[in-house]
Amino acid sequence: MMKNKIFILGAITGMLTLGACGNFLEEESQSEVIPKTTSDFSELLLGTGYPDDAEPNFSFISLMDDDCAHFLTYASTSDPEGTVGTSNAITQFPIYSWQPTLADYDGYDSEINVTASSTTYAQFYSKILGCNAVLDYIDDAIGTQEDRDRVKAEALAVRALMYFQLVNIYGEPYNHNKEALGVPVRLVSDLTEKHIERSTVGYIYEEVILKDLLEAARLLDPLPIMRKNYRVNQPAIHILLSRVYLYMENYTECIAEVKKAEQQGIQLLNMVNNLDVIANGNLYTPIAYTNPEVEWLFGPCAVANHWEYQPATAPDFRALWDQENDQRFLANCFKSQDESNTVYMQKPNGSSQLGQSIRSAEAFLNRMEAYALSGEEGLALSELNDFRKTRIVGYSDVNLSGQALLDEIRLERRKELCFEGHRWFDLRRQGMPEIKHTYKAEKGGSVYEYVLKQGDPMYTIPFPNSVMLQNRSLVQNPSREMSARQGEIK
Repeated sequence: MMKNKIFILGAITGMLTLGACGNFLEEESQSEVIPKTTSDFSELLLGTGYPDDAEPNFSFISLMDDDCAHFLTYASTSDPEGTVGTSNAITQFPIYSWQPTLADYDGYDSEINVTASSTTYAQFYSKILGCNAVLDYIDDAIGTQEDRDRVKAEALAVRALMYFQLVNIYGEPYNHNKEALGVPVRLVSDLTEKHIERSTVGYIYEEVILKDLLEAARLLDPLPIMRKNYRVNQPAIHILLSRVYLYMENYTECIAEVKKAEQQGIQLLNMVNNLDVIANGNLYTPIAYTNPEVEWLFGPCAVANHWEYQPATAPDFRALWDQENDQRFLANCFKSQDESNTVYMQKPNGSSQLGQSIRSAEAFLNRMEAYALSGEEGLALSELNDFRKTRIVGYSDVNLSGQALLDEIRLERRKELCFEGHRWFDLRRQGMPEIKHTYKAEKGGSVYEYVLKQGDPMYTIPFPNSVMLQNRSLVQNPSREMSARQGEIK
C-alpha cells in the first residue's frame, strides 16, 4: 500500500521538531512530483500522512504499563535466568522502571543522546506535516468535489488521531487536568515559525481533535463507505469519536457515536467467533483485514517486541484469563519450543505487520463504559454479557451493578485491546493507579521492585532532551525533574 509515494518539495524532517523548513509546495522543485489532482493528493496522504508499519512508533509506553514484566521465565534447565542481564534488558530498563531520563532512550537507542529526528515525538509531527500539506492544497486539486471531500476527511481524521496519541503521551489526562500543557499545535504546512509553545490539553481535545473528527465525519458520511483499503472510513471515524468522548467523559455523545457506527454496518451480535476460526485450523489475527470486525488497519505494532519484556508476562495480567475457554487467549498465545515451554501472548504476530486497528469491539466497549458511567447499568450489563458470548466458550450471563459492573467492563477492555496501544492511556484516564515492576539486573543478583505511585508525575512522559534543545519554547514536564527511581529488594 506504500508504493507510488508522491513527495513534496521541502524538508519534511524539518517538522520533526517544529523547526523552520519553509513552504513545501513550490514550483522551483526540479526533481519532485507536484501534486495536482485529487488522486495525487490521496497518494501523498497515504505516503506521508498515514501511520505506516514503522512510524510513529510509541511502543515504548507498553514497557511502562501493568501488562508487562521483566521476562525472567524465558529460560532453560542449563540457564534458569535466561535473558537476565542482556543488552536489551539493560537498555530498556530506564523505561521499564519509569526513570526521569526514560524519554532520552526513546526508540530504545543504546546512547542516551538520541537525535530529535529519531524520537517518537518527531515521528508524530512528520505525519502531521503530511496531513497539513494535503489540507492546505486539496481544495484547489483537480477532481470532483466528492473526491476532494474524501481526501480532506481522511487527512483531518488521521491528523486528529496523531494529536490524540501525542497529547496522551506528553500531556496530562484530559479528565484530570485539561488546563495542563499538552503539545505544540501546528495546523498548516508553512513552518516559518521556528519555535512553537505548547497548547493546553483542553484546547487540543476540543479545538483540534474533536473539530477535525467532526468535520471529517461531516464530509465523509454522505459518501459511499469503502472498506479494507488501508484508509480511514466512516465507521472508524465514529468509533474514534466515541473514544475521544469517553476520554472527555461526555458519555451521551460517546453512545451516540457508536450508534452512528452501527448504522454504518458494525454489529455486536455478528462479531467474530474466534473458536470457529481456530477449529478450522486457521490462526485468528484480530489486527488484520481478515477479521471482519476491523474497519481500519494502520501504524506499527504498539507493544515492545523483546524477549526480555514479553507482553502478557505480568503474573497479575496472566491470572485474569480463562486459559481454557477464552478464545482470545487460545488464538494469541505462543508456546516456545525450548526446554522452558513458556507460553506468552503476542499480538500482532509479526513485527513487520501493521499493528493497530479501529474495529467494532472497541466501539462496544466504549459504549458499555459510557452506559455504566451515565447510569444506564441495565444496558451496560446486557451488552457486556452479549460481548463475552462472542469471546468465551460456554459463557453464562452475570448479574452485576455499580463499581463491580464498571470493573468488569474495564477488565474486558483490558483483555480485548491488550497490546494495541490502549492500556497506558486507559490507566491514565482511570485514575493513574499504582503499578509495580520487578527487575533483576544480573544473573545471581537480587530481584528489585520499582513502584509507580498512584497519580505519579511519570504518567505524563517527559520530552526527550534532544527535542527540548531544538525547540526552546517547550516547557518540560515535571516528570523529568524527579529523582532517579530506586528499587527495593523483593
